[in-house]
Parts: sequence; C-alpha cells; structure tokens
Amino acid sequence: MKRQLLGMMLLSASMFFLGSCGEANRVDELKEFVEKVQKEGSTYTEKQWEEVNQEFTELMEKLNNYEDLSADELHEIAKLQGEYAATAFKEHAGKAMDKAGAVLEGFLEGLTDEENNQETEDDSK
Repeated sequence: MKRQLLGMMLLSASMFFLGSCGEANRVDELKEFVEKVQKEGSTYTEKQWEEVNQEFTELMEKLNNYEDLSADELHEIAKLQGEYAATAFKEHAGKAMDKAGAVLEGFLEGLTDEENNQETEDDSK
C-alpha cells in the first residue's frame, strides 16, 4: 500500500514538473527567437527582415491561442515583444538614417556647388 501511494506521489510530481516545463517552453521559443534577431539583425537584408517579421507574427499568433498563460508568462511575452520591436526599429531606423544622411550630404554638396558656381559667375562679370 505504501509503495502504491509513493508511486502515485512520484507520478504526480513528475507530471507537475513536466507540465511546468511545457509552459516554460511556450515562452522560451519566443525568447530564443528574439535573442537570435538581436544578435544577427544588423546583418539582415530587407527580405530577411520580412521573413523574420512573418515568423515573429506566427509565434505571437501561436502564443495568443493559449488560453491558460500565467501572469508571469504574459509579462515575459510583453517584454519580449518590446525587445523585438526595439531591435527591429533600431535596425530599420539606422538604415533609414544612413540613407537620409547620404541624401542630405548630396543636397548640401549641391548647395555648396551652386554657391561656388554663383560666386564664379559674379567674379567673371
């Protein structure tokens, strides 16, 4: 009788711990994904960013389908969403700023050349 009781307790404890691992894995997949993007995102092409954004959307849809997420899991998911958004924005904004900087530089060069041309024309008159 004691063996059966002990066996049932061990079985219950095992199921509890396995169940807890399963819940953690639901968020761990998103966490690993975000960490990978943070690490490699600066090397992504525009096409790769489109693919990564699609994968992120799919992961979020998968997590949103769980109705039994704990408050801790929801907090972790929200934190990871913020980290992903910040990473994506940083990479896109950085590239946009580089492009804007090149355009601005060209614009300023054009103004400087225009001023130099006008001074040369004024000097020749």
